Amino acid sequence: MISYRKKACKILAIGLCLPLLMQARAGAETRFSDPYSRSAIVSDMDTNRIVYEKNASQVAPMASLTKMMTLLLTFDAIAQKKVDYKDIVTILPSDVNRVGTNIKLNAGDQISLEELMKGMMIVSANDAALAISHHVGTTYGHFVENMNNKAKEIGMENTVFYNPNGLPTSVNVGGNVVGVENKTTARDVLVLSKYLYSTYGNQLTAITNMSSYINPGKAINEENTNPLLPLIANVDGLKTGFTGAAGYCLAYSMKIDKGNGNDSPNRLVGVSLGASSKENRKLASYNTLVYISSHYKTKYLYKKNQVIDRPALNGIPFAKVNLVSNKDLYLIQKDSEKLKKTIKYNSVDILADGDQPLANLIYTDDKGNQVASFDISTSKPLSKMNFFEKFLISLCTIIGTIFDQVLDFSNGPRYFI
Repeated sequence: MISYRKKACKILAIGLCLPLLMQARAGAETRFSDPYSRSAIVSDMDTNRIVYEKNASQVAPMASLTKMMTLLLTFDAIAQKKVDYKDIVTILPSDVNRVGTNIKLNAGDQISLEELMKGMMIVSANDAALAISHHVGTTYGHFVENMNNKAKEIGMENTVFYNPNGLPTSVNVGGNVVGVENKTTARDVLVLSKYLYSTYGNQLTAITNMSSYINPGKAINEENTNPLLPLIANVDGLKTGFTGAAGYCLAYSMKIDKGNGNDSPNRLVGVSLGASSKENRKLASYNTLVYISSHYKTKYLYKKNQVIDRPALNGIPFAKVNLVSNKDLYLIQKDSEKLKKTIKYNSVDILADGDQPLANLIYTDDKGNQVASFDISTSKPLSKMNFFEKFLISLCTIIGTIFDQVLDFSNGPRYFI
């Protein structure tokens, strides 16, 4: 099946590439734009740079992208050994749902949790999401409460869940029944997507990279709803969604291999909300990945513990310190852009938390927008320095505190008491 996907990529991609090829001929410098999505956002995993966004904080219906949170809570429960992939789930009458996509569950059916997870993510089965939620959360209400709590925990600031599958529903407000849908933003869906990949990457792609869902007992053999899987070999997720109010939505991701201008492997993660058709949803996400993977490369900046700067500590000319990063630094960068590097020095309370970073390495684009910021500090944290090293730092701190009206702190970091 993987070889089929690679061959299909070469054939199916030609027609989709034509608009981009025509755009590239129009001039050497091109700026990407997604005309198909109401809101969209794209970032990479390793450097967290937002490469493109459009109305990314606009609140909109979430549709079946909801099921990503349902899956996340299920992964959490499995990791905590509260449930297991092999658990047999008995389908309740309230799980049976023929609205939208489903896997034909009937009351009394017994099916493994793993099979439900596959049905929910590969073909977006609404009945599977309901069955998962009552198995993992004991009740629908408790599970939805956990969904909202998890959203807050991971930083989804504008998301509200009412159910585990994303279908339109209703709630009672002051005695009145009001129609509602789960709400989110493209930015929040990006947060959720990246959290899933960083926390449960292997478990996630074991499901979302499957080309089809097959259940002989239910006479089901359906292709994955993700339209990018047969088009781009390195795409391995993530989730489609649709309701009348939400439009056609997609959270998607693509592995970036080392080589072809990339100094390190990486991953692009994107979100498209509110496209007007399945075809436009496909075009929005496909064109985005093709353009960004072609024009943006993951470039090496500094190795772990390589000296980045050697400023004077506390303004004392003879007290120089080496500032380094505690990890290799990379940045995803457009082929035509020139980034400016600056270092912002910090003042650190040596008694409160002396291990805080002494400076930030900042990169900005030609419009002054910050595209990356990295913490840098001494190669050895203050708490792990030997007695003599701590003595010298303490001496510099005392001198800096006494002569703070005389010394120049603008060109280096500062410890203070």
